[in-house]
Amino acid sequence: MRNILFFALLTVVIVACRQSQEQKAETLIKESLRKSLYKPDTYNPIETKVDSAFAPYDDPVLFDELAELEKLSSEYEDLEKELKQARSSMSIWSGPYQTAFGRNEYQEAKADYNDANAKIKKIKTKGQKQYEKVISLLQGDRKFIGYKAIHNYRADNNAGNTLIGNAIFFFDKNFKEVTYSMKAEAYNQVQEAIAQFQEQIEEEKE
Repeated sequence: MRNILFFALLTVVIVACRQSQEQKAETLIKESLRKSLYKPDTYNPIETKVDSAFAPYDDPVLFDELAELEKLSSEYEDLEKELKQARSSMSIWSGPYQTAFGRNEYQEAKADYNDANAKIKKIKTKGQKQYEKVISLLQGDRKFIGYKAIHNYRADNNAGNTLIGNAIFFFDKNFKEVTYSMKAEAYNQVQEAIAQFQEQIEEEKE
């Protein structure tokens, strides 16, 4: 009988702690969202699910480094397009029968080509270093860094339409502040990217 009462009491305590965490999370989330919403007074929470956050997968530092890597990748793709366009222009304006205008166009295209090519080399170097930084973070030890909460809510936009928001918030170990936040969709995309990096790491080990 005593054992039954003990486990019943333990269950009540666990539930109470969980509710307390969710309440703390919702208070901090509300304060955070009121700074960014078009119409803060229309904010209405729907559901909040709190869970523990562990590095490296839930580390905001990793999120920022991944964002920087994505930025470099995007810049590289843009430069590749510029390089291809410049190469095409050089081909058009080259040949033994160039006019003065054609020679000028060729020289401009060549200058663009050289400029894009030089930038690509720099981006490659930066990208490699950034890639290695991301890999290093992913290979770090798993450790508890705080809490995270998936939060669903309603709020009006600047047009007065009520929209459903779905975001994830990260908190310190004592629920004192929001340390990071992002849309749930973006978080899922980051986790997919992390999974791909992990696959590459495993393949390199083999």
